[in-house]
Amino acid sequence: MNAPASMTPIRWGPVAIPITTAVLVPAALRILLRNPALPGPVLARYLAGLPLAALGIWMVTDTVNRVYLRQNTPLGDKPPERLVRTGWYRVIRNPMALGMTALLVGEALLLGSVPVLAWAVVVFAVSATAALKVEEPSLLAAFDEEYARYARETPRWLPSPARRGRSAQ
Repeated sequence: MNAPASMTPIRWGPVAIPITTAVLVPAALRILLRNPALPGPVLARYLAGLPLAALGIWMVTDTVNRVYLRQNTPLGDKPPERLVRTGWYRVIRNPMALGMTALLVGEALLLGSVPVLAWAVVVFAVSATAALKVEEPSLLAAFDEEYARYARETPRWLPSPARRGRSAQ
């Protein structure tokens, strides 16, 4: 018998990874590297950083909820149960990576932190490599033509108005 949703225990892995990536590592970088500052006017950094960070938080929380908290999707230890094509996944194939990158770039701008900006580049590079070398092949193996069609119709990184909505048809 399944426990009611309110009694289902929180899966800490899907929550701990984004918190570590977006909060703990940047804090450690700022402390350990004495935070070399980004150049430019503070107001301009805030005007760019705040919307980027907000967009990133929205994307990361939405995708973690859709992929890990609403289904028993593993963190790489077994195949996913279903192909997620809703929310941000409707417009791009890698919204978690793009959202985390936006969050970190926004955070770097808000904090004026060169090390956090460098961390954003590292996180994106690792995420992009994992998407290309691990995630996409495993999704193709698990979902075959369904994923192949989704990949043809949905851009990998940036939304495309010309392609938007075709994956839902």
